[in-house]
Amino acid sequence: MGFDPLLKVSSTLKTVLSVLLIISVSYGEICSDLQTIGVPAHSAYLQDSMLVVSMSGSLAEGDSLLKHYGGIFFVAVDSIVAGWDVFGIAVELDEATLVFRTCDMIELFEWISESSDDEAIAEWVLNHTRVVRDTESDQP
Repeated sequence: MGFDPLLKVSSTLKTVLSVLLIISVSYGEICSDLQTIGVPAHSAYLQDSMLVVSMSGSLAEGDSLLKHYGGIFFVAVDSIVAGWDVFGIAVELDEATLVFRTCDMIELFEWISESSDDEAIAEWVLNHTRVVRDTESDQP
């Protein structure tokens, strides 16, 4: 029996589809995890090493928005610890996007120590988060 190139393509296609299915389920799990902790996330996906989360909310929500943003940040950190290639966060709201850039995430991990308390970390993250209005562009 000779070599069947269609069998090879079929096998490769099955592998690619399986990987894509695993990735989409993983992103679905992140979105589900966010919803479980109270973040009104609609979707979550990875783009250029940034965790992009689309959620309901507005900048006017103040403390509620900060609570949701903190939840997203810690889910991203958990993903990094689990081995995901996540090095930044973009949270898409109706009127703006909150961006914690890759360079800021790397700098945070260089700055942080076991003696850093949660309040100091939260302040550092907020001071390094950009608010990009829909009419602006952001260069990561």
